[in-house]
Amino acid sequence: MPLLEVKIPPMGESITSGILAKWHVKDGDVVKKDQPLFELETDKITSESAAEAAGKITLRAAAGEEVKIGQVVAQIDDAAAAPAAGVGAGALI
Repeated sequence: MPLLEVKIPPMGESITSGILAKWHVKDGDVVKKDQPLFELETDKITSESAAEAAGKITLRAAAGEEVKIGQVVAQIDDAAAAPAAGVGAGALI
């Protein structure tokens, strides 16, 4: 499966951008599904975004950077999570 893009989610009609305030993970970390990834601050709200899949994350935006709604800020390689899930599976033969 191709890399999963982590995008800035829609926040409402009038919000077009925000500040990527803080990453909760580091570049190259292996993340779990639903693990918090980052905080986004706008003039109206601060929200947290979580991983949609498990895998190795590659950051594409820096903390403190202004980002637009829909912008790709990271990628998750879900193939990196697959080997850990299959460890020991061959022992059942």
